[in-house]
Amino acid sequence: GMVAYAAVLALAAFPLIDGGNDNNNNNNDNDNTVPTIITDAQNRIFLLATTTLMASFSVYLVSLILGVLHATCAFCFASAGCSIALATLTWAGGALPSSDEIAAGDATALVEWRKKGVALSASSVGAATAVALGLFLGADDPDNRDFSFPSSSSSSSSSSGSTLLASAASSSHPKNNNVKNTPPPITTTSTPQALSLAADLSSLDSKMYGAFWCSHCYDQKQSLGSEAMRAIPYVECDRDGYRTQRDLCRAKDVPGYPTWEIGGELFPGERSVDELREIVDGVLAKRK
Repeated sequence: GMVAYAAVLALAAFPLIDGGNDNNNNNNDNDNTVPTIITDAQNRIFLLATTTLMASFSVYLVSLILGVLHATCAFCFASAGCSIALATLTWAGGALPSSDEIAAGDATALVEWRKKGVALSASSVGAATAVALGLFLGADDPDNRDFSFPSSSSSSSSSSGSTLLASAASSSHPKNNNVKNTPPPITTTSTPQALSLAADLSSLDSKMYGAFWCSHCYDQKQSLGSEAMRAIPYVECDRDGYRTQRDLCRAKDVPGYPTWEIGGELFPGERSVDELREIVDGVLAKRK
């Protein structure tokens, strides 16, 4: 994302930099007019293609987050809005060479660049479609999904606080060298609040779905502590994980890792102890 925004900034700033150099020579050489117009047209075409690519991919990304992962990501939505706004301004602002510019400059060259602008923009949409299709197909397999943000923005919805992209466990996490493909051992001690929460989670037949490589699954366990996690069943969803229960994860339609099942409802994303307590209290209140 930062690379794309940097590219847009560079393309937008180029006419200002290049225009200053041209002004130093225009008074002495009127032949610079046509090359300058062509160069400006080329720059605008590349800017148009870049912003179109960003907007197209952002639309697909938001569709994936909302339609497949059933998640929310404020930063993703804000970035998508900026990308769409940039593409709209570029198209509406006349990035394609206009008829007036064609009449004033090298008509043949400008018409060709106008065609190239449309072709490059169409190619940008195609490229975004291909990448998004790969993400959609990859998101259908629970083994390929993980929540990238460590906490949710709301604990009242089963779809909040999660994002699209997967992340492998950090190399700083301790390894369990005794058994292959097992989650890292939990090294923290449970607090009284975590133990009380674990007891209530157990009474609701709760489970935590995850994968041995998932960094946020590990962080979730660390936040609760080893004693609390002994009372909560952990379900390994990766096909290569130790004692995998991949079929159960598929049957439950687990959207990503970690995901909590509490009282028969799925709550995706890593949660704090307070957030889990709020969810548990809400489920218990419904049963009274």
